[in-house]
Amino acid sequence: MKLVIFDMDGVLVDSEPIYHHFHPYYFETQLGITLSQLELDSVTGVAPREIFGRFKTIYPDLLPEPAVVYVEREYDLLMEKFARLDPLPLVNGISDVLKRLDEENIPMVLSSSNQRRMIELCLDRSGFRPYFQNILSGEDVPRSKPDPEIFLRQAAFYGVKPEECLVIEDSTNGCRAAKAAGMACLGYVNPNSGNQDLSLADWRIDSWNENTISQLLTILKRADLQTAL
Repeated sequence: MKLVIFDMDGVLVDSEPIYHHFHPYYFETQLGITLSQLELDSVTGVAPREIFGRFKTIYPDLLPEPAVVYVEREYDLLMEKFARLDPLPLVNGISDVLKRLDEENIPMVLSSSNQRRMIELCLDRSGFRPYFQNILSGEDVPRSKPDPEIFLRQAAFYGVKPEECLVIEDSTNGCRAAKAAGMACLGYVNPNSGNQDLSLADWRIDSWNENTISQLLTILKRADLQTAL
């Protein structure tokens, strides 16, 4: 395998609990809309503009302005919240994963549906920025996951075939995007990411430790990932 593509929220930064609390708070207090848990789970891994685009079709009378207006208002508040977090909540063991892959000279890139300004903030505060050779946000592609473009563009950037890439994802939409791109997918089972269906992933883990990191390295060094799985 020649390239590992990481998602950010729920894979690097354990941020989904913040979104899951903040989205209903913002929708209820600022917009007068009470979101169900099913609605919240359905937008995990989806770009902000598409989240509000979806809810505009459901609640047109309550969301009369363009989706981008609501996105920017909510993100101004979210950025303030994330900037105050001390420490920034990271997924347990992910620092060791990035360090080991870097030591093995395995190229890593980041494909997140989040806004670039949030990605930049999280990478700077976590110290993870040096690990990633290219970063794509939800603003860099016309359609969000489960559309595969955000992954296919990474393969094209690095000059490798989709089947030579491994995507690490924690969401239903992310796994769907990876498989639609023709890439292998490792599903990270993060209980904080809500009720996500990772059945499309080729391999699933629920924690990072020396054993699972070693398994990942073994898989990445195999010529045929599907055989390794």
